[in-house]
Amino acid sequence: MISIGEHYRGPELHGSKIQTLLGCVGRSIIAECGHFVGGKDIAGRDSNSDPFKRAFEVGSAPAANVVFYVPGSLGDFDIPKIEASRFSRKQKLLLIAVPVPKEEVASGGSVEFVTGALHEANRIAAETFARKGAEPFDLEKAEAIVERVRQSLVAQGFS
Repeated sequence: MISIGEHYRGPELHGSKIQTLLGCVGRSIIAECGHFVGGKDIAGRDSNSDPFKRAFEVGSAPAANVVFYVPGSLGDFDIPKIEASRFSRKQKLLLIAVPVPKEEVASGGSVEFVTGALHEANRIAAETFARKGAEPFDLEKAEAIVERVRQSLVAQGFS
């Protein structure tokens, strides 16, 4: 139902605080939703299933793939705001682009920024699935997942 990804624009971001935070967010979401498996991902690549991992079958229900775009020494991304990017009716999947402000990168990110972005992505997903006349995105379930992710991050010592 929700997955995240990250794109980094600079080698200095490897091992950075923002990468650590987003990695923890990703692991928390996987613990809640499982790995996305089955068919092809939104970029058209085959995704493999591991029978020993909890899995979310792509196409089984509407889902959002939230991708954080992190600027660095190699430049910025031309994404003005959090927005829907690609929609696949067949896969019931929406890619949502989240530009990370330079201030968040410099500070190492915050739970407030990440969870705020995920809440906004959920709202966008619900609106997009409705506007496209597709099966409805389960906003209530997605919001509950984001709240549990927030609690997990706070418990891990992120602020």
